[in-house]
Amino acid sequence: MMNSYTCFLAFFFILLVSVSCNNIIQEACNKAVKSDSQPKVTFNFCVGSLQKHPKGETARSYDDLAPITLHIMKSAAKHRINGYLKAKDYFSAKTGASGLVTSSVTCEDVFNEGKKTVSPIAKENNDFCRLAIMLLTFIPDAKSE
Repeated sequence: MMNSYTCFLAFFFILLVSVSCNNIIQEACNKAVKSDSQPKVTFNFCVGSLQKHPKGETARSYDDLAPITLHIMKSAAKHRINGYLKAKDYFSAKTGASGLVTSSVTCEDVFNEGKKTVSPIAKENNDFCRLAIMLLTFIPDAKSE
């Protein structure tokens, strides 16, 4: 009788943990859907993206979800630019790389807006920007036809 009760409690605990993990993804995605961003984030896209990631199932907080999302973004950008390069679509590859430059500059500009302090990740942003400029330099120019 005691073993049945212990098994039931263990099963209930595992079920409770898995539901709470899923709730953080739903909670975070509801928040993302309500943002004024363009393009709009849809609930299904957000949940689907996070649940596909191997660590999505074990996420318990926003602190867990941020690096997961960053990893997804990094993989998507790498895949997209590599795809353009393999297809010799240099115009699109340069457009993607220039977006990386813009994002790092915009990050610093937004942080420093109206402040006299330096961003705590200014060096990393500058390094990222330099790497993106290197990438732009290394992609061949698109041939005009």
